[in-house]
Amino acid sequence: MGARWPHGYAWRHMPAVGLMALVCALASAELAATTVRRPPNIVIILVDDLGYGDVRSNFSESQIPTPNIDQLAQQGMRFTDAHSGAAVCSPTRYGLLTGRSFSRQPEYTIGFQMFTSMIDDKRLTLPELLQANGYHTGAFGKWHLGQTFYDKNGKPSAPTAEADWSRPSTGGPNDQGFDEFYGVPFTHGHVLWALMSNRLVTEKPTETIHGGWPRAPSFRPEDVMPATTRKALEYIDWNARERPDRPFFLYFPTVAIHDPLVPSAEFVGKSPVGIYGDFVMQTDAAVGQVVARLKQHGLLEDTLIILSSDNGSAGQAGNGTVEEFPFGSVRTVYGHKMNGDWRGIKGTLWEGGHRVPFIASWPGRIQPNSVSNRLIVLDDLMATVAAILGVTLPPDSAEDSYNILPYLDGTHSGPPIRRYAVFNTFKGDHVLRKDQWVLAFHLGSGGQFTTREQPVPGGPKGQLYNLKTDPAQTNNLWLKRRKVVAELTAFYKAHMDRGSSLGINR
Repeated sequence: MGARWPHGYAWRHMPAVGLMALVCALASAELAATTVRRPPNIVIILVDDLGYGDVRSNFSESQIPTPNIDQLAQQGMRFTDAHSGAAVCSPTRYGLLTGRSFSRQPEYTIGFQMFTSMIDDKRLTLPELLQANGYHTGAFGKWHLGQTFYDKNGKPSAPTAEADWSRPSTGGPNDQGFDEFYGVPFTHGHVLWALMSNRLVTEKPTETIHGGWPRAPSFRPEDVMPATTRKALEYIDWNARERPDRPFFLYFPTVAIHDPLVPSAEFVGKSPVGIYGDFVMQTDAAVGQVVARLKQHGLLEDTLIILSSDNGSAGQAGNGTVEEFPFGSVRTVYGHKMNGDWRGIKGTLWEGGHRVPFIASWPGRIQPNSVSNRLIVLDDLMATVAAILGVTLPPDSAEDSYNILPYLDGTHSGPPIRRYAVFNTFKGDHVLRKDQWVLAFHLGSGGQFTTREQPVPGGPKGQLYNLKTDPAQTNNLWLKRRKVVAELTAFYKAHMDRGSSLGINR
């Protein structure tokens, strides 16, 4: 609609200077009304195994300097009650990229990643959503959601020494919505020891290592973090040069700080927390490089940056066996609380297993140096991005993803957007968080290298904690608050039977 003059306004009596000012103002208003600002670039940095307490802006007692992550927090919003979808990596990545909680998947599907994708072919993914809305999409780092390799007869295969490396893999990042991928299909030191560019390895594995897994001759785990960081930066350069007026999605799931702990030489000895801290510092530097490259190209103002972690920290102080470097040894050896004051580590039901750093920066849309104490989960990114794009998600997609854009842009009022969440432990046990309550339907931590505890006659069959009165989760209220246990159990069953989170209808 064009500009309209106010009804009955005697414009002919206005002084010439005032008339010119009004004309200019109305013309500017009309231009603003007809000009649609393009959607923002979206950058998601998912750090592997970064603990809540590793980030100094989260936890002032952190012994590891994280100046670049802290700066990102200062220019955006930091969430104190953010959670990965699970206390372990692959399930979290599944939830982040699909908006569907992995708790709805059979636990054995994690094993699919050795032979095929963990994501069903028909399921809409975040990069596919963005592709359909004009984005170029790139992923650089750790995939860990499976794909299919093929043997010399063209039959589906795991990435073993018998694989035909000249045959492109299927079901991986390029078949899940990413135009470009560079990184490792698992981690930088497990299963396939080779880098991949899109569907092919960059160098044919001709050696074997650690029980027969294939290895490319020049592959070194310590080279992966620098190489994938460099590719991520080059991707920003390419978009700025080749697609200056069109948006892109950069997914940077870092291989750091997962084991093996292999910081580059320039970072070794920089931290008071050994090579663990050195690897965190290298990750922080990579975050700084991404932000600097966006700024260099004048893209920072048009970019939503999200930084988080796929689960809590395992906290191993070095490389080697669990006997040599037990989980949590970073704390016992160096006094560094990698998960802050939260109980638990990666894989466990307690908060330290899945409460993670979460920082969002979007100049002009997110208030600088702001903090939210609201509950969010990485699964929420799918619906949030859809809201940013102004599109409606199709049925049977993102069933557990809530739109948290009102938190980010400061328009939220009323009750919390998300009242509850269901998480997975390493062993696949489900944990319900609702308001201040945490309910686990099992005993023990649910973590790796632990045995399941069996109930004793008259004892609790599960665990119930009140985070408001007992944030350390040391007082199991299962027997004392039976009514709460019953109510939460019924709530959990309704959630699982529904097939989507309560309040979400897609």
